Amino acid sequence: MCAHDRFIRSARQTLGLEMPKELLEQVDQALIRLLAHRYGDGLVYLRDDGEQSLFQRAVNMGLVNREGYLTPAGRSLVARFNND
Repeated sequence: MCAHDRFIRSARQTLGLEMPKELLEQVDQALIRLLAHRYGDGLVYLRDDGEQSLFQRAVNMGLVNREGYLTPAGRSLVARFNND
């Protein structure tokens, strides 16, 4: 089993299958770094305009709500895969 497949399987287990498999397959390290860039209030902060499309992808995947706060699925993903 390759690293990507292990990542997908682990993410699915961590999230309790809250997200469809096709969405989990879109998760990458850039998305994890974006979600991890927040402070105690849970609001995701964009470092530059280049992250806007990545942020929109996170919203579409249900990892961040429309106001910019991490959802429970987003928090679970960051807790599991953020290595910072």
